[in-house]
Amino acid sequence: MENGPIGAFPDAPTLRGLKHVEELQRVLQQGYKAYVLFVAQSAQMQVGTIHRQMQPALYDAFKQGLTKGLQVLCYNCLITPQSIQLLKEIPFDLDAPFIDPNARIGGS
Repeated sequence: MENGPIGAFPDAPTLRGLKHVEELQRVLQQGYKAYVLFVAQSAQMQVGTIHRQMQPALYDAFKQGLTKGLQVLCYNCLITPQSIQLLKEIPFDLDAPFIDPNARIGGS
């Protein structure tokens, strides 16, 4: 999901994603390196984050994983009818101020 230059994962709760991050934490405890790769499907995205309001448990799992050495890579890309081209690595900022563009303001 994107809002301006910030892209946030997930756009819907994901038990599978949470399970993967928890598994990566166990791998880190065994002394291995662990990475998550996000490919933001927009050339305009300049930072990636976790959609904390969508899934607080996933945010917490990433926060804990980052303290244990989890590496997160984000790339934006250019999509055309013929191709998908990675453009550049963009920062992953767990605390980027993401506002869900689909959230209803004032509960209406």
